[in-house]
Amino acid sequence: MFSGHPAWKRLAAKSAMALLWPIGSLTTAIRCGLEQKAAPSRILDAWLLAVHYNIPPLEYFLYKLWLPERRARLDDYLYWTENTSSLMVLNRAAGWCPGPCPVSDKQLFDTFCTRLGLRAPSLLAVWNSGQQEEGGSVPRRDLWLKPARTKSGIGAERWIWVDGTYRRRDRVLQRSQMEAHIAGHSRTHGKTLVQTVVKANKEHIPYVGETPLCARIVTGRRHDGSVEIIAAAVVWPRPGSEVTQGGDMALIETSSGRICEIHEATQTSASRGLEGKILPDWQYVLAVVRKGHTNLPHYVFLGWDVAFGDDGPLLLETNSGWGSLHLQMMTGRPIADTAFASIAAEYV
Repeated sequence: MFSGHPAWKRLAAKSAMALLWPIGSLTTAIRCGLEQKAAPSRILDAWLLAVHYNIPPLEYFLYKLWLPERRARLDDYLYWTENTSSLMVLNRAAGWCPGPCPVSDKQLFDTFCTRLGLRAPSLLAVWNSGQQEEGGSVPRRDLWLKPARTKSGIGAERWIWVDGTYRRRDRVLQRSQMEAHIAGHSRTHGKTLVQTVVKANKEHIPYVGETPLCARIVTGRRHDGSVEIIAAAVVWPRPGSEVTQGGDMALIETSSGRICEIHEATQTSASRGLEGKILPDWQYVLAVVRKGHTNLPHYVFLGWDVAFGDDGPLLLETNSGWGSLHLQMMTGRPIADTAFASIAAEYV
């Protein structure tokens, strides 16, 4: 991760990691072990694996790496400590170089979708540093504010148009106040996109409410340009949240679009009714993400977010850092069991 920095910075970073990793991994092993009600011997085992092989203690417990059949495959997992740097190395091998692009800038992603004819939420306005750069006056409708360059749902807001005002939780704004709010939002979070709100597919509302189901689909691009589906999961916000980050989820059977068992849901949860259902227009969605990745050749792997709204599926964004933790945790298998390993090997 520090390969582009001067030698003294690389040395300082390595020294800091060497000194702090044993301490940090020990405290994390203890915390995670207590949460899992693990025996002291297992907590010690998690720490020893962290010190000797850089296995993060959190993933030790999530992947149950004390089991002999999983412990024998430690090298087949992609850990969070490796995720960002490993994917960046692969992208550089594919010809990636720093600069604005549809993956890092959500406004450019909107332009990218328009150019390729890919359906995405309508972009109503763009604000930056307190000034409006694109679009007209604030429309009388539900609005979604989304920073163009942040991740993990940071700064995202959903405002509902009710009785001539915009409402979000306990806040109520008039149209003039909303314009001032968007200006302030763009000063705090940088360039802000004002988009239409995607409403949930009517068939899904009884199970998860008004917020649409979103699929995270991971694609891999081979040297010959062909794009393969690595894995997919469906996710939706938990009660009281507007974003899917940290929400409930389930794996998707990639060939059919069938929703698998809901992860960690109680037997009485309404979302259990989604199990076994087929996501609408699934083959179209797969064709869309393949087309999108084909036109982003300098990224080896991408994670696509697709919302299943009442007017059909829409592309929300794509991410170069898509995370493998939940995909490996829910399957109980390392990511090496997918096409990820053979695709990565083509660029090493």
